[in-house]
Amino acid sequence: MSYIDTFRETLNQFLSNPAWDVLLLLFFFFSVFVYGLMVGRNRIIVLLLASYPAALINEYIPYPKNFLANLNVAQIIFLKAFVFFVLAIFVFWIFKRSGFSRKELNKKTGQVLFLSFLNVGLWANIIFGYVLNFNAELIKLAPLNLLLFGSTPAHFIWLILPIIVLFWFERN
Repeated sequence: MSYIDTFRETLNQFLSNPAWDVLLLLFFFFSVFVYGLMVGRNRIIVLLLASYPAALINEYIPYPKNFLANLNVAQIIFLKAFVFFVLAIFVFWIFKRSGFSRKELNKKTGQVLFLSFLNVGLWANIIFGYVLNFNAELIKLAPLNLLLFGSTPAHFIWLILPIIVLFWFERN
């Protein structure tokens, strides 16, 4: 079975029975697209760049073992996701105050939409990465999300693709 056939089958399964993780992904897409259209290209780039150190810091936060032992899997995932978003906003704020984000006059809507898509993909990759660190029997992801975010190559692609696109946008 080819990749396209797998994608079609997965898409048909989703349309017949949407899962919680796919609905969460759709919420991410909607909210970041709206945010990107409101603030413009430069700020969405800063938000995208702020996601990298936020994810790295969140990965190495020394949570107290006794604290995590009292939480169930869903609470741990929520905690890690919440801390990631707080860190992303904090790093965004630092970058913004440092002058990385300036107001722009010409909004390139196509670039803003594509950068918003990449931002959501990166965030979903990070959040679903937290989910995939736990036992697959406890929390099941939809086949579409497993296909897009559940493998090592997909994880690598979502981490490197925004950087390549930013480089390409800067050259053009």
